[in-house]
Amino acid sequence: MIFPLALGFLKAAERDAAGIGRLLPDLPDLAAFHAQQAAEKLARAVCLHEGLPSLHTHDIAHIAEQLAQGHPLRKSLAKLDSLTGAATAWRYPSTEGKLPKPREIQAALKQIKSTEAEIRDWLLAPRSPSANL
Repeated sequence: MIFPLALGFLKAAERDAAGIGRLLPDLPDLAAFHAQQAAEKLARAVCLHEGLPSLHTHDIAHIAEQLAQGHPLRKSLAKLDSLTGAATAWRYPSTEGKLPKPREIQAALKQIKSTEAEIRDWLLAPRSPSANL
């Protein structure tokens, strides 16, 4: 059974990913915010589905670290940690006054969509009743 809150976070992540696509290439700084949000929501969806608490943090690695070492999605979610700082670092000009390049955000979007598909497959895979124990 897929928990409704976990599914809600997955759908919210999908909306953020759609926002990234619409904001690129004209507003890469705004797209960067949605990249971080999508990655965070994907991590939360998995943790909530596993019955883990929703932490009050935006640190994607910290959220993913709640999962057991052998969890099939832990490594994929940990790879999204590079987006933890995207909500702030990519939204503001660098010391040189530059904003993120659209290709950086496009690469993030590709990784988000890949992880999103992996999570959806995992959520929909049939499991024995004792699989979550």
